Amino acid sequence: MKGFTKNLVLVLAIAVVLTGCKAPTQLVDTTKAAIDEVTKAGADKYAVAELKGLNDRLTAALDEVAAQDKKFFKKFGQAKEMLTGLGTDIEALKTALPAKIEAAKNEALKLQGEAKAAIDEAKALLAKAPTGKGTKKDIDALKADLAGAETAFAEIQTAIDGKDYIAAQDKAKSIMTKAAEVAAQVKAAIEKVTGKKIG
Repeated sequence: MKGFTKNLVLVLAIAVVLTGCKAPTQLVDTTKAAIDEVTKAGADKYAVAELKGLNDRLTAALDEVAAQDKKFFKKFGQAKEMLTGLGTDIEALKTALPAKIEAAKNEALKLQGEAKAAIDEAKALLAKAPTGKGTKKDIDALKADLAGAETAFAEIQTAIDGKDYIAAQDKAKSIMTKAAEVAAQVKAAIEKVTGKKIG
């Protein structure tokens, strides 16, 4: 009877150890699903650095799970802690994401206004540009460049309407660069003909 009790205690002890050393499969799946959800909610565009940090930490946690899985006496405590902490930070990002998206939208709208102002300035300068024999070809080319920028300007609003605020920002910046180039070349042409510096 003594031997039976001893064996029973040993079996129960082993069962407790093995239960405590079970891989946190469900926690891994839940964490992966949460990262996938926050990615689809816009973190891949509006919280790129934060999302990369979360994915890096998930990889580290999975590496820890894999390392323990290879051992005879498995200890998944650290991996569970890593995954639990990760879950908390995923939720925090999920909560912060709408504000980040709103900030990106506001920046896109601001840049849209700046792009319009840059086009208007370049157009005003083009209207004053010298149209003599030596400059007509150059001015016509600049007008074509500006017309292209004006056509592209509509794409900013399309991107905003489609809630792709990063694309809208990039398009606005590109248009501003093109309009600034046109304005600079027109100023140079006017200064060359008039001999007066334009501010």
